Amino acid sequence: MEILLARAALAPSVVLLASVVARRLGPRRGGQLLGAPTTSGPFLLLVCAESGPGAAGRAAQGSVASQLVVAVFCLVYGRLATRTRPARALPGALLAAAGAALVAAAIAAAGTGSGAGGGTGTGGGTGGAAPIVACALVLAVVAAGLRTWPPTPPDRVPARRPRRWETPMRMAVSGVTVVVAVVAARELGTYAGGVLCSLPVLLSVMAPAVHRTTGSRAAAELLRGALTATAGTVVFLFALATGLPRLGAAGAFPLALVAMPAADVLLRTALARRPGTGHMP
Repeated sequence: MEILLARAALAPSVVLLASVVARRLGPRRGGQLLGAPTTSGPFLLLVCAESGPGAAGRAAQGSVASQLVVAVFCLVYGRLATRTRPARALPGALLAAAGAALVAAAIAAAGTGSGAGGGTGTGGGTGGAAPIVACALVLAVVAAGLRTWPPTPPDRVPARRPRRWETPMRMAVSGVTVVVAVVAARELGTYAGGVLCSLPVLLSVMAPAVHRTTGSRAAAELLRGALTATAGTVVFLFALATGLPRLGAAGAFPLALVAMPAADVLLRTALARRPGTGHMP
């Protein structure tokens, strides 16, 4: 119950905070907040407190796999934002994300020998090569996406001020969606819970909203910021997936918190050495 209540409160809070950050500091900063483990991190901490580090490590493996879905969603929506309307960009990005989910499921099945399902125990999927392969693939997608990110053209349609009801509506939709996901995860096991808690639910709410109200350029910047943050997030989750069963929460969470900014610095350094990549946020 504590996990359900915490997740139900966190998601709308992150949407509200991201809306404020995007308005004050720019959409790319708002996207970075949405791409960070602002909800998956607390979720895994609560799972650890409720079910132990083994179950939390299993959930973290699911979260690592789902970051491939996040990265593909950001990459596809960011490219479509400047070419078409939100009503077309969102289905296109969701379709590509569904394909990425199938790839992530195949990696999990091949790496663990027992598929992506499973219960809350430590057998049949804790460990194995799946988290390593998934993390490496996510980092490759993020690096390739940022390296080839096209210049964003100016908007042809002037931005409009969001209506008063739009932000509360985004918060409500995100809260309801997360509650449904958490309830479903309880029936499917901790791995599925980790997958569901890290899917791009908040991005699928925020990206079309920013696209409609602020324009295609802002939407593309929002998704670029989220894609940038995904590199640190997947390393954070990978550190938890591998560290929790061995080190426990006291050792794994500090390790993950150190690994996340280190991955971000390495990504910026690698991209800065390549010509034509532009200024990293």
